[in-house]
Amino acid sequence: MAEHYAIAIDIGTSGIRAQSYNLTTHKTISTAITLRHPLPGANVVDHLHFALNIGLETAHNILITTINRVIANLNIDLNKVERLAVCGNPIQLSLFNNIEIRDLAFWGENALKEKNITPPSRRGKILNPQAIGLDINPDAKIYIPPAIKHEIGADALAMLYKSKALEKDEYSLIIDFGTNAEMALIADGEIYTASAAAGPAIEGQNIEKGRLASPGVICDINEEEMFWRMKILNDNLIVEDGDLIDPVNGNVIKKSDIQAKGITGTGVIAAFSLGSDDKIIKDGKIKDTIYLQDDVYLKEKDISNIGKALGAFRAGQLTLAESADILLDEIESVYMAGASGFYVDAKKSLNIGQIPPCPNQVYQIGNTSLAMAKDIVLNPELLDELQKLADKIESNHIM
Repeated sequence: MAEHYAIAIDIGTSGIRAQSYNLTTHKTISTAITLRHPLPGANVVDHLHFALNIGLETAHNILITTINRVIANLNIDLNKVERLAVCGNPIQLSLFNNIEIRDLAFWGENALKEKNITPPSRRGKILNPQAIGLDINPDAKIYIPPAIKHEIGADALAMLYKSKALEKDEYSLIIDFGTNAEMALIADGEIYTASAAAGPAIEGQNIEKGRLASPGVICDINEEEMFWRMKILNDNLIVEDGDLIDPVNGNVIKKSDIQAKGITGTGVIAAFSLGSDDKIIKDGKIKDTIYLQDDVYLKEKDISNIGKALGAFRAGQLTLAESADILLDEIESVYMAGASGFYVDAKKSLNIGQIPPCPNQVYQIGNTSLAMAKDIVLNPELLDELQKLADKIESNHIM
């Protein structure tokens, strides 16, 4: 029996992630990622600025060229791809779709009228590969999920859909642990949304020794015998014990067989949490250096960057709570989305204020954008259901 394939893509601010699936068995075949976004800059505002100043067509072509390279690395016969779905925030999907983006750069109807900008439709749609420039089977269908509003994109819809928080009668907070820290608060039948510019430090970037998750990076740190035990990803991205280190002077207490090449955002969160408990970090500052393993360390600038990211998370959460007229400690459930939200130690996130202090339940739900794109390619009728859900949701976008 001939195999036919589907591809799901998440266009994130820090990079692109793609997976391929067998349409008969629904099994995942392969995954490919980039370690950064192809457009210059560390956040969506930088990407928007590039497109506005250099040109939308140029930005679109750069993005699509990169996506074509990513899917080529899935190692499947691209002529047998029948479906492809993509998910991301409004700016990324507008660049992918090569549609008007200026409406995302200016706030309010008066500003749009003054500049003669007509916001495009961001409803769910099905296109052909030629319309986008994708190098796959020309008869394949490209599925683009809907936005809730022009500034509340398919990524926010994915968080709400995959968390199933809308099905519960409680105060719930959903957070995407990424560069833009999209978040949604559900309270008394209302949905309040915001994004807080947490910055790339949350994913291990803008950190001197920071890296995205890859072999050889420190992804977690635990306290052991009054010292710090490094947790490192091996070549198969399985966590292994690294060295046991004195973080104050860098002395190796117990040597391991694995070498460290950098540190992920989840590792940075762990270091910040342990450093705060051990009083190495005081008031968000360190005296000199936090020593980790094999010339991997954290300097004052790194601690400052992660402190700013944590401040952005807290500012977003406080603003949402104030808008909903509730207190943070009234939130009953927290959903942690995104790769960092899935792999970080939730207790350490709670310890340093990355999530509110009093949730009854914490759910780590992973990359909801990629998961929703997968759901669409395996069940194309879902696109209509998602459009109905987007139309039904009444959301208040706060910041």
